[in-house]
Amino acid sequence: MKKRWLNMALVSVMAMALLAGCGGQSGTESSGTSGSETAAESGSTSGEAEGNVIKYVMAGEPETLDPNMNNYAASSNVLLNLFTGLYQYTADGTGVEPACAESYTVSEDGLTYTFKLRDGLKWSDGSPLTAADFEYSWKRTLKEDTASPAAFELYVIKNGEAYNYGECTEDEVGVKAIDDTTLEVVLENPTAYFVHLTAASNFAPVKKDVVEGAEVWTKSADTYVCNGPFMLAELNPQESYILRKNPNYVFADQVAIDGVDMVFIEQAEAALSAYNAGDVDAMSGGSIETQAMTQYDGSEELHSYDLIGTSYYDFNCEKEYMTKEVRNALSMAITRDTINQVAVPSKPKSAYAFVPYGIPYADEAEDFRTKVGNNLLTEDVEAAKQLLADAGYPNGEGLPTLQLIITNTKENKDKAQILQSMWKENLGVEVEIVTYESKVYWDEHAAGNFDIAFDGWTGSYPDPNTNLSIFSKSRMEKECRWRSDVALQYNDMLEEAATLVDNNARMELFVEMEKMLIDEMPVMPIYYRNTMALVKPYIQGFTCDISGHPLFRNVSIAQE
Repeated sequence: MKKRWLNMALVSVMAMALLAGCGGQSGTESSGTSGSETAAESGSTSGEAEGNVIKYVMAGEPETLDPNMNNYAASSNVLLNLFTGLYQYTADGTGVEPACAESYTVSEDGLTYTFKLRDGLKWSDGSPLTAADFEYSWKRTLKEDTASPAAFELYVIKNGEAYNYGECTEDEVGVKAIDDTTLEVVLENPTAYFVHLTAASNFAPVKKDVVEGAEVWTKSADTYVCNGPFMLAELNPQESYILRKNPNYVFADQVAIDGVDMVFIEQAEAALSAYNAGDVDAMSGGSIETQAMTQYDGSEELHSYDLIGTSYYDFNCEKEYMTKEVRNALSMAITRDTINQVAVPSKPKSAYAFVPYGIPYADEAEDFRTKVGNNLLTEDVEAAKQLLADAGYPNGEGLPTLQLIITNTKENKDKAQILQSMWKENLGVEVEIVTYESKVYWDEHAAGNFDIAFDGWTGSYPDPNTNLSIFSKSRMEKECRWRSDVALQYNDMLEEAATLVDNNARMELFVEMEKMLIDEMPVMPIYYRNTMALVKPYIQGFTCDISGHPLFRNVSIAQE
């Protein structure tokens, strides 16, 4: 998607146009209406009726505002504040709690979940929201004609995948509204993390008559209906989305602010200037780079949040010279701490395994990574040289120049240059760095036009499966082309884990699978992901969830 680059003059103009609320002034009210009257209550959709409003910077406009079509990080930043599922993320972003559902029960075989919805649920337009809305929405995501990139997330539902491929009827999908407040969900296999999935944006409900209306419902605030803590009051393509408090949200009395103005500023330098000028109150993720972290290092305004994700590089296992020995030699010949401390602004933890910190081991309080250990791979230049020689490429001789492709960011360029230098100095391996804009990059990646490629994944639920399942056979065929007998064994174990009710047995499989992954090295882990945020001191309660998405429903503005 083409995104607008903003210069400083435009930032100033936008700030004047948008900052009618707090805009760096704690507790300031606009002159339009009383701060206690939201846009929804006054009937306004212009976004002008505002009191305590947070100004938040996003690095670009979201790819979609349709939760059933969402598989994007940027879109989730908005959608998780506009919609609420059966469950929602807790105030600290690390767990989930009841939202539209007040409770649920599970059958003894772990396959049937029966959710009891709260009485009196409403859409943002005031109309009733029932269990049938969830049934419609989930089946819409899975419907073949919808072509949702998020459909695979709902394959845990019985016949979800089959319906997505047109191999069964809608009635055979395992989700059914028993009555207005009872939703029955039958799963393909026991899924320990299923309830957590229901907090994700692609499990949110959408309103059928709005979605199937004559107009494209996501293109205007006038046609947009949601059910979360905020509602869409104004949509300004490539500039801003204006969110206002939704009086019909199930926990509306707990939302302290009147809204959030999400301003799109793609250049990190321009975003930092707007923050320094007091024109915006908060920004996180891709909006923050080295300059911001350096300026605010040690300040109470700079916050760090660990994510359940890993940054890594794909090796193209399809290339005959990219053997297991070569892949392991490349991994062993680098120093991750140097890369992460020098080239990555957030200075994350180095990854010597794949599953990140922040994921529990079965039902224990202990962290999976802590229990298993962050030491599955080693860094040893001499051993790497021997592996390369054993592969038939002593000192890199006979190995073609490797093509390393990356996206066009400063961090990725800096990391690539350090890797290039380490591989040349330690192994005698020549590497050519090829840089692409993001959309072109992923097209080249999908086509397999690389030897080594920048990549990464952040999970959506706290279970090792959220990370290890990305190496299923179907996905590996498209990414690093890992097609060995070990890869097939890995896939079989992944499928076996999906059938187990015993959580400890699942964990034992995950431990073995991770060891296989590291031994084969189809991908090279570099660091466990985190995200940074700049938040003004008067903003209280701001947090990011375990996938890095900002949550605003618990935010308040301290009064002077």
